[in-house]
Amino acid sequence: MTLALRSLFIASMLALTSCAQLGLPTANTFQERLTAGYALNAEVRQSAATLVLAKKLTPDDAQNILDQTNTARAGLDVARNIGRSDPKAGEAKLTAVRTVLIALQSYLASKGN
Repeated sequence: MTLALRSLFIASMLALTSCAQLGLPTANTFQERLTAGYALNAEVRQSAATLVLAKKLTPDDAQNILDQTNTARAGLDVARNIGRSDPKAGEAKLTAVRTVLIALQSYLASKGN
């Protein structure tokens, strides 16, 4: 992996995990958590693209991750819509989608080593 790609990947992973450690505000409202979910989805996609360029992720694996992030994006949209009329159900959907995205993030981090 080139130094530039490695630096980008490390910066991406640190950005996602370090906010709480740095004392930055955490998402408290549903809307803040939803926005963080969309950001996490974008970050997973970017990390996968970086790993493909570095030849640490096969194109087939990258396509699978892309498909999963497309599904996650749709899930985030559903959570947003459900949350308007049923906040508890919207929160449950958001939590489920974020769980998937965090698992994808962990998988990509393992591929980056």
